[in-house]
Amino acid sequence: MLLADDVLVAKGYRLVQRDQQFLMPESMRDWLPPSDPVWLVIEAVRLLDTRAFHARRRTGGAGAAGYDPDMLLTLLIWAWAQGIRSSRVIERLCQRDVGFRIICGGDGPDHVTISRFRAEAADVVGELFTQVLVLCARLGIGQLGVVALDSVKIASNASLAANRTEDGLRKAAAEQVEIDAAKARELAAAAAAEHAATDDAEDALYGPDRCGDEVPRGVDRSALAIGTHRPSA
Repeated sequence: MLLADDVLVAKGYRLVQRDQQFLMPESMRDWLPPSDPVWLVIEAVRLLDTRAFHARRRTGGAGAAGYDPDMLLTLLIWAWAQGIRSSRVIERLCQRDVGFRIICGGDGPDHVTISRFRAEAADVVGELFTQVLVLCARLGIGQLGVVALDSVKIASNASLAANRTEDGLRKAAAEQVEIDAAKARELAAAAAAEHAATDDAEDALYGPDRCGDEVPRGVDRSALAIGTHRPSA
């Protein structure tokens, strides 16, 4: 970087190489550090009683295999914790966001599947979201994404890493504090209502099968470059 007439002058621009090939880590476990809260949410959902979800699903029939209800539940909980209230946005994030891609194992559902699961599980998913929020508060995580709860650690000198053992998680889940649980239920009910309203509004705007951000059919992408090339300086 050079200084000329009190103005910083760069040597040049960084090369944007969109065709450059990268070798991603073989395991998704290496995509984000163990301290990232997405791993805690995945583990917390694994400890929940989700038999009611599985009882509603039919497996073994003809056709493609369905999505695991536990994975769909984790998607909803993680999305709601980040302030996301749209099945279409969740679909896009399953393609573009590392945390969402880890949750769905790189096999993201479409917004129709997400919205249908949300509607079918409306009587249960709110309470399970509440349990995850309270569990996080018990572990000392006062804020998960944009959702904040009063944080009460299991023990004042206990480290978060120590609390993330399975025994620690189960102990934390058993230690309910009513004031936190009541606040979490309010947040869960609000998230569920907002998500349902958003999906209904977007279905009416785009149609139930469209995401709304697709390039219109029949558009010649090569035509976009005509007359738009900027001469080099």
